[in-house]
Amino acid sequence: MRHFAVVCAVVLSGCTPIEDSPFVQWLPSDRTVVVAHRGGAHLAPENTMPALHRAGDPDVEAEVIEIDLHSTSDGVLVVSHDRTIDRTTGEGNGCDIEQDPSEAGSNGTEFIHDMTLAEVQSFDAGYCFADLNDEHSYRNAGVVIPTLREVFEEFPGRRFVLEIKQHEDPILEPLVALVEEFDAFDRSCFLTFHDAEVEELRVLAPENACIAMSAAGTRCFAGEDLLPFGGVPCDVGDIAVVPHESSPFDLKRGRFVSNMQSYGMPVFMFTVNDADTILGAISAGVNGVITDRPDIARARIGQLGVPPVE
Repeated sequence: MRHFAVVCAVVLSGCTPIEDSPFVQWLPSDRTVVVAHRGGAHLAPENTMPALHRAGDPDVEAEVIEIDLHSTSDGVLVVSHDRTIDRTTGEGNGCDIEQDPSEAGSNGTEFIHDMTLAEVQSFDAGYCFADLNDEHSYRNAGVVIPTLREVFEEFPGRRFVLEIKQHEDPILEPLVALVEEFDAFDRSCFLTFHDAEVEELRVLAPENACIAMSAAGTRCFAGEDLLPFGGVPCDVGDIAVVPHESSPFDLKRGRFVSNMQSYGMPVFMFTVNDADTILGAISAGVNGVITDRPDIARARIGQLGVPPVE
């Protein structure tokens, strides 16, 4: 699903879905999959090897793992949500700061792109994590910020949503090259909320690569759902990764989801963490729930009599 200008309007009659990527072809049409957000950020230190391992435990069995990407000063792709290490390691401004905003500005002082990999991995990535019992069970346990290469080596069969978080110095070319090196296009889907990066990925990545819909596409579909007027072309992608609410509107509605699915786009909804919100997303017909509590999502889906996808 590449190099296209969307000509289908949100009025869906006559709109033909474009050929799916292998990642999309794998997704089942009759059930919702569990997507472990940052590996399952409430169960283990986010975006770390313990979280990724925990996502595969029998009580979780997340079919997909979402992780976030930055690059060190020596050009190594690492798995971290924030541009700084403060919030997860306790360095700089410490554990209690809010997570880095997605746009300009930062709440931290220790920037990943200013450090070498050796420097980044010298800090305790489990230091700030508090488990469900509010205990620091991973502190001083040797948890580090992993590289994407290490993740691919450790989990050769897992499926990932790869969210690009670093925008100051683009990391798209080395990212695409690494995914190609590991022959992982069929089990990876690229996600960025920067529209220009979506367009660049459509040029850099192979035709069969999965690239999520742009932020402009999400806004377009949300606007059409909230105030239908018809005839407005929306950008589409291989999948749609969308919030479950957009202030002050609840987007867990069948029309919002089905509009996107009518283009052949499976819908992943974030970040749904409690049982009721998860059920609301499932009831809206989403294909995947992105959650910090994949254990709750698995239990809720299991109560509906639906087993994990192989």
